[in-house]
Amino acid sequence: MKVAAVSVASYDRAAVESGLAEALGLLGGVARFIAPGDKVLVKPNMLEGLPPEKAVTTHPEILRAVLRAVKAGGATPVVGDSPGTTGTLKAAEKCGLLAVCREEDVPLVPFEATVDLPYPAGGIVKKFTLARPLAEADKVISLAKMKTHTFMGITGAAKNMFGFVVGMQKAQFHLRMQARKEFAAMLIDLANLVQPVLSIVDGVVGMEGNGPRNGKPVHAGVLLAGADCFAVDVVMAEIMGFDPARLPLTALACERGLTPPLAGIDLAGSAKDIRLNFVAPRTMLSLTDRIPGWAAAFGRSHLTARPEIGAACVGCGRCAAHCPPEAMTVTDGKVRIDYGKCIRCYCCQELCPADAVHLEEGRMLKLARRFL
Repeated sequence: MKVAAVSVASYDRAAVESGLAEALGLLGGVARFIAPGDKVLVKPNMLEGLPPEKAVTTHPEILRAVLRAVKAGGATPVVGDSPGTTGTLKAAEKCGLLAVCREEDVPLVPFEATVDLPYPAGGIVKKFTLARPLAEADKVISLAKMKTHTFMGITGAAKNMFGFVVGMQKAQFHLRMQARKEFAAMLIDLANLVQPVLSIVDGVVGMEGNGPRNGKPVHAGVLLAGADCFAVDVVMAEIMGFDPARLPLTALACERGLTPPLAGIDLAGSAKDIRLNFVAPRTMLSLTDRIPGWAAAFGRSHLTARPEIGAACVGCGRCAAHCPPEAMTVTDGKVRIDYGKCIRCYCCQELCPADAVHLEEGRMLKLARRFL
């Protein structure tokens, strides 16, 4: 577990390229991560179409340096993301990433078409529907932004993978996994499925306070890189001044042995001793804490599909044994679901050997799909 933390004072092009070269050198060079002929999907943080100085998105010069490094390694880069509120091209134009792609002659791929990707090893999600370009790439590089996050505490390398979820499916996950630990478990499954070969965090100017959109830019002067996205996030949290053991994603990653705590990470580079004091978000609460409980319950009940047990059920109990929130029981050979506990992870559907579980969309969800 090695993470490079290097000092980069500004977004001056030469300074950024030098900093990235230092980071990659500490990790063994770009050839450790990509090979000539690879198609490499570079995934920046493109939350919304806002100018770079707002520190909401990955800075264009960070993207440029990474694209040049990928090409120097003999690979072919493409860039893609699914912004939260606008189309990819419009957002990329406003935040300066589209101009870099054009100048570097690299395709920018909107995440629109999707593909179902099974993940049997998932702890809470056994199948994801993600942007098709992911399945068409040989390697993925996560190019995140150092920011606070009002739900997860911080958003970095691992959470950057949530951009592979397209369109209204993002809201579906928030409704399904309303508790912070549930959502963190989903993000861990997602990151383990995507398996970015290299995770880079733009911390030259980060965001503190009420991120990931409405916080304040803060100069940190740091660029992070590592092969393991969870280890990179542990280092990022420490540099920002947060305890990884108190943040849902890094705490769960450490608990599962996916990354050691900071003491077990080989931290190297000119910025390895930097420790800052980012202002924490005003709230780091679950959805049920941020909106009225009845509204959260209504959203989960009426705006997500719920699993239902069909006549083909053989009462084997496999679904109940593997239900993460323990919402399923088997009584007299019949499976019953406590929808008050059900988090809509759909593990039951993925695991059912009799194909007896189907997803039933409520009227409101069907209506919403007609207008979205």
